[in-house]
Amino acid sequence: MASPVELRARLSAIDWSLFETAYGAATNVPQQIERLNSSDEKVALSGVRDLWSGLCHQEVQIASAALPALPFILEVLPASSDKVTAEVLDLLAGFAITTDPIGAEEYDRALGQVPSARPPWIAVLRARLQNELPLIEGFAMHQNPDIAECANRIIEELSS
Repeated sequence: MASPVELRARLSAIDWSLFETAYGAATNVPQQIERLNSSDEKVALSGVRDLWSGLCHQEVQIASAALPALPFILEVLPASSDKVTAEVLDLLAGFAITTDPIGAEEYDRALGQVPSARPPWIAVLRARLQNELPLIEGFAMHQNPDIAECANRIIEELSS
């Protein structure tokens, strides 16, 4: 993981106000990412849960802030506790689900809506997540069943 100073500098280089979460402007995302990077497991879990809520709300809505947040989220995987790793992988599974163009069309139709054009950044986010499959596949046979299940869910979602 990056040092707190380096992480804060990298987060500050992004104009988060240009991005959205399920709750509005993404100005809270840097603090959530900082919490995710905490060595205190409870603090890290609170960060990832807030990110999950705002970035892939209930696994039906993907927020534009997910795109710049993705690299920061991925960085915590190698050094996180099993609980944090499972939650991060669950967040990434939410990204995989909410970026699926077929799933989005099916969801719109289920609501009686005509499927709408999706912003291009969603396809970019999905492609970047697909590029991380080798990292994610490394967790597919993890001894912790929650981690393995989440990793396999991501792999399955990105294969469809």
